[in-house]
Amino acid sequence: GGAGGAGLASSITGTSVTYGGGGGAGTYNNTVTGGAAGSGGGAAGSASTSVAGGDGTANTGGGGGGGASFTNNGQSGSNGGAGGSGIVILRYPKGTALDNAIGGTITENAYWRIHTYTTVGSFNFQT
Repeated sequence: GGAGGAGLASSITGTSVTYGGGGGAGTYNNTVTGGAAGSGGGAAGSASTSVAGGDGTANTGGGGGGGASFTNNGQSGSNGGAGGSGIVILRYPKGTALDNAIGGTITENAYWRIHTYTTVGSFNFQT
């Protein structure tokens, strides 16, 4: 099976992290190896009809690995994996006033304030 595509690197947090990698394809009739995971949270494809494709990495938006397919003797294949959950990252100048920010994780450096959301939250700049 084919490998998952590479994701996109971002340095918004100050460290380069790759997000959104593709999931690898699953095996076909157990004759080819399942595809490798794409960088950035993708998962490997199934290597056999008795194993499901891997799940994408949480908080990266990585794709799930494909399930195995099988066409001989009426044997069923395996399921694909679930995609990884997403993430929202907001970076703005440290002195910016906010009306409201609920949830998320806040980090700061000398110049920037960074909000990272991996669950539901809200964010409003002061007007």
